[in-house]
Amino acid sequence: MKIMRTPLIALSLSAALVLPAAQAANMSLSNNTWTASGAAGLIYGDNMVNNSPTGNAQFGYVSTSGGVYGVSPLALRDEGRGTENQTNGSKIQSNAFNANANDTLTLQFNYISTDGRGYDDYAWARLVNADTHNTAAWLFTVRSTNSANGNVVPGNVLDRQVDNNLPDELDAVLNDGNTIGFAAAGTNWIPLGDSSGICWDNANTCGPTGWIKSAYSFTATGSYFLEFGVINWGDEAFDTALAFDFGGLQQVNFSGVTIVPPPATVPLPGGFLLMSLGMGLVSAISRRSKFAGQS
Repeated sequence: MKIMRTPLIALSLSAALVLPAAQAANMSLSNNTWTASGAAGLIYGDNMVNNSPTGNAQFGYVSTSGGVYGVSPLALRDEGRGTENQTNGSKIQSNAFNANANDTLTLQFNYISTDGRGYDDYAWARLVNADTHNTAAWLFTVRSTNSANGNVVPGNVLDRQVDNNLPDELDAVLNDGNTIGFAAAGTNWIPLGDSSGICWDNANTCGPTGWIKSAYSFTATGSYFLEFGVINWGDEAFDTALAFDFGGLQQVNFSGVTIVPPPATVPLPGGFLLMSLGMGLVSAISRRSKFAGQS
């Protein structure tokens, strides 16, 4: 099934206000509009990337497959392996909303990657001051890695940034984020486009991280917007995607949004499967040759 990729999409979100807990109101994103640059949409959960703990029937995603250039707010140092810097990617932004100090925001993220070994794609989620457009808080970061047990979340994203004007620490509380690696469950997921079903090294360094909760408490009253995004690193091969969810997303009013239905349980034709594996093997051999002798 081919995903429709549109440069700009808009989602109108409506969510019910959650009752306050511990003297802090959980932020409602009701009547919020989201606009995406690159490849984004809504998808139903499946065996590869299941539904989030919110219980929503579907969730959102951004993907490097069909992505565009210039979407990341970050500039990172080179990995030191001869690879170039970031290339194409996608992001999605909300419109402005008001928040009070001590209000809380709870989000869910799931990162699925087919890349690694010096071509370490990354994703981010940030809170932005709507008046100044400055980053108010980093809510989530994640990085592809050559090890299934590596520091995938929060990764080395903020450690490698070169813009000293941006905050360099994760502000949200993640549930065991720094212990999460990739589940060796494969990568057969529609938003990954032509990279679906393959891994750069055919090992267990690809796949989904599983859903990770990000909880943030606002430190100041103000007007803000949210931004989620994902970026390819070094080339445009071996794509990566970021799934996101939050309470109320199931009440989206769709306007020009691609909804990907649950996949049919039909085995891939043998020829297509062999071709996909062959593509992955050729690229992996190329990268192994390039990084021979490096650890």
